[in-house]
Amino acid sequence: MPSIATLEELNAVLGDLELLKKKHPDSYDDLAALFRKHRKVGYKNICKMLLGEATPDKLKGLM
Repeated sequence: MPSIATLEELNAVLGDLELLKKKHPDSYDDLAALFRKHRKVGYKNICKMLLGEATPDKLKGLM
């Protein structure tokens, strides 16, 4: 399924990711490994917790 983001937006994200990897290669690799390990949880859920927008309880509707 194609992304709903524009090609320009996707290229901007890729550029930012490349800059982040150059600036913090070890942390970047650790974060990528975390995403791979917990892929079944879903990227949106992981991002919501990373950004402090949700907790596991909130995501499960327990709050």
